[in-house]
Amino acid sequence: MAVFDSYDNYYDKAMEAYCSSNKIQPKDINDEQNQIIIERSCVHIAFYIVWIINNKLEGDIHKEYDSEKLEKVRRKEMTGVDFFLTCCDGKLWSDDFSDKGLAFTEYYYASKEFMKDYVDFVFNELYDVPCEFNFNWDDFKKFEYVLDRRYKTFCEKSK
Repeated sequence: MAVFDSYDNYYDKAMEAYCSSNKIQPKDINDEQNQIIIERSCVHIAFYIVWIINNKLEGDIHKEYDSEKLEKVRRKEMTGVDFFLTCCDGKLWSDDFSDKGLAFTEYYYASKEFMKDYVDFVFNELYDVPCEFNFNWDDFKKFEYVLDRRYKTFCEKSK
């Protein structure tokens, strides 16, 4: 079972940004601040997993064990960050996807094209820096078109 990404890959960047903007030392971070840092370190993954869920490309494991939470995400009652941290254990695994979702993830996410698109979006559309902001539905909605376009290209090439 392959791991595509993990929040802890970006934790140090998120912590550095948080400490810098709040003028505190890492040793002074409390539990609440640590949770904010963890959440910020996985916004990019949360955007991706929400898109996967909204397009019903999630893995059978989630359909079996997390069906209520899948629906909460689709109704925007649960954020992608919360789903990712509670249902995926903070790691993006191959089991998180259906066969088609996995093929798309291998094509797009694993190729680093996703991260390039995400960073470009954050800089140019949100005028922000990755790992320095919280998940919100308006930002996801703006990024969704990028994922839709990439998926359309993937489907056309897969024919």
